[in-house]
Amino acid sequence: MSKRRTVVIPPHLTALVQAPKGADEKEPEFGRFKWSLARRLVVYMWRHRGVQLWVLFYAVLLAGVNSALPVVITETIRWTIESPQKLKDTFNITPFQGLGIGAGIVALLAVAFYIVMGIRLIVINRLAELVVYDIRHDLFAHVQSLDMSFFDRTKLGRILSRGTGDIAAVRNAVVHVIPRTVLHTLMMVFLFAVMFRYDVVLAFILLGAVPVVYLANTFFDRRLTTVYRTVQESFSRITSNIAETVSGIRVTQAFAREHINAALFEGLCQDHRRNNMRAAHVHGLYIPMFELCFAVATVLIIVVGAWRLEQGHMSTADLIGFLLCIGGFFMSIIIIADLYNITLQAMAGAERIFALLDTRPQITDKAEAESLPRTGNGARIEFRNVTFGYTAERSVLHDVSFTAEPGRTIALVGHTGSGKTSIVSLICRLYAHQSGDILIDGRPIQNITLASLHSQTGLVLQDNFLFTGSVMDNIRFARPDATDDQVRAACLALDCLEVFEALPDGLLTDVGERGTGISLGQRQLVTFARAMLADPRILMLDEATSAVDTFTEYRIQLALEKLMQGRTCIVVAHRLSTVRRADQILVLDHGRIIERGTHDQLLAADARYATLYNEFIRLTSEG
Repeated sequence: MSKRRTVVIPPHLTALVQAPKGADEKEPEFGRFKWSLARRLVVYMWRHRGVQLWVLFYAVLLAGVNSALPVVITETIRWTIESPQKLKDTFNITPFQGLGIGAGIVALLAVAFYIVMGIRLIVINRLAELVVYDIRHDLFAHVQSLDMSFFDRTKLGRILSRGTGDIAAVRNAVVHVIPRTVLHTLMMVFLFAVMFRYDVVLAFILLGAVPVVYLANTFFDRRLTTVYRTVQESFSRITSNIAETVSGIRVTQAFAREHINAALFEGLCQDHRRNNMRAAHVHGLYIPMFELCFAVATVLIIVVGAWRLEQGHMSTADLIGFLLCIGGFFMSIIIIADLYNITLQAMAGAERIFALLDTRPQITDKAEAESLPRTGNGARIEFRNVTFGYTAERSVLHDVSFTAEPGRTIALVGHTGSGKTSIVSLICRLYAHQSGDILIDGRPIQNITLASLHSQTGLVLQDNFLFTGSVMDNIRFARPDATDDQVRAACLALDCLEVFEALPDGLLTDVGERGTGISLGQRQLVTFARAMLADPRILMLDEATSAVDTFTEYRIQLALEKLMQGRTCIVVAHRLSTVRRADQILVLDHGRIIERGTHDQLLAADARYATLYNEFIRLTSEG
């Protein structure tokens, strides 16, 4: 057996396995059991009221059958042992026959109990799957509607945990907590009614234990809530770490970080294990506390019951029946108390799920928003003194103004972080600007419906993201209703059809996860074909050719000219060769436009653009 390699985690990384790093990464606070969350969950269940009513019906039936068992046993004892002569005179049967009949009824009730229990479990699981389907569907649809600022501040793993661990916790509530709580509450009511009939005094003594149980439950409630919050937080951090590690596996292996990452993950797992053990310790004291209370109550009832039996206030059968009912009554309380363990976990999951569902996107259609008419091929884009920042404290664009006429190409040039991509994001309305005006065809962008805006914009990013599926599927992503011939026509217009047909299965070749099944250049061509098929009025290329080799770039440059013909184009590029033929070049520096003009005009000005261009020429010649 190989020995585990010990890896020392650098001091600056130890915080990653101890607690969330910042306020934005902390899980939302949640308290103890909240009726507001329970009501929202019941609303989901009530969507399927037919199935829900069957669940309630079987709960009542099962509680009735279970409560009838001690009654049948008690009455059998009463007639066959306490009053054998009365049994013979009334029904003309012997005590032995009476015992046989009683045993037969008990057996029938037991069989009925297990049959009803089996059917009930099937119906409950059907309800749970329907509810989980609805919640997962609503969650997925809602996440897609959120704006980019939400994804900027929220880790992928934390979003994934909402649809995995939190959904599983809510499913447990639907399968176990709610149905079993209803069932055992009904059993307690039925059994207490039976015990009240057998002896009123003992029934009130039993009620006296309720305040004690309530106070003990309140004491543990606060502690259980705290430990389960930490359990949920540590689990979410594990999920987030896995998602991040898998996404960056190439970087991890390239820099030989496997052992450090494994040590960090081990630290997260150990932290999660400690939290689970703390929860187990608290819960380990929780249930025995109920057992102790019920044992004391049972002893007290036996002592008082024996005294009342001696005084002639109740019969032996009544005392036996009362004790039989106590067993089922206490068992129901213990089960409900044990379910509280699952309830708190479900509350934690529900809190996080509904908190996500309650997150309102900052970018939405106004009530007065109208669709953007598709007039002509290009659109007029105008920025008027636009200021924008990803956070309110720090602006990345300052008083930016420019106009892109229909069919013209605007190139954005500047150092990394100068604000080029921010301008593209604002045109797509992925973010909301803080001040100034952005106009599309003379209309304020916030008064245009998102659907109509996005249907007329095409975006090709530096990160050429592909979805799982074939090359054809990824090109058709822009227009799901496009025919195969239309997809081929788009590829032919880009002069890359033979590139895709040369793949093992042609356009039907599987690109693999995130496009890893094809080359980087081929992935880039897929994103161009996707934009061509979308036929947008506004085309934005954000570092679109930065990952393409010189030969491939030259090859697609001619096709891009066809794609850009008659369309309003915004081109972002560090490689200045891609912006030479732009109608206007904007040079940005720290969020401000410091130069504007054509390629020749800016070279003649001999300022920042000329410096950038000369540096580019020098590096290209040296390369």
